Amino acid sequence: MQDIMIMASLLVFLNVTLLTILVPGGPIENRDFSNLKGGVFWGFNLFLISLGIISFITCYLLLISHPNAIFITQVIAVLYFIVYAVDLAGIFPKSPTKMSTALMLLEIINTTMAIFLFLFVTAIGHVSS
Repeated sequence: MQDIMIMASLLVFLNVTLLTILVPGGPIENRDFSNLKGGVFWGFNLFLISLGIISFITCYLLLISHPNAIFITQVIAVLYFIVYAVDLAGIFPKSPTKMSTALMLLEIINTTMAIFLFLFVTAIGHVSS
């Protein structure tokens, strides 16, 4: 069972890594978000930073097989899915700059990884209970 928890931890790490490379102004994310008001911009960034930090903590919780690690990972996977889905759907964040093809493909991959993470840890939860 410990090997499966290590794999789950690595999947969370992969998800958070895929999120962090999408930092605005970075190599992939080139859209202009200057139209977002300060509170919305910083609130969204605070949410993404918190998601990243909680993801790293969850990696550790999975490694030590913490009793709530599976549930926390499921919540994180859903949050990753929501972040990518609302962006791909053009709901939020809105930008006058069109999403690049590379960004769109990476977000589709990241959405798929979030779904896979959710299914993987849910299966672990059913096997271990």
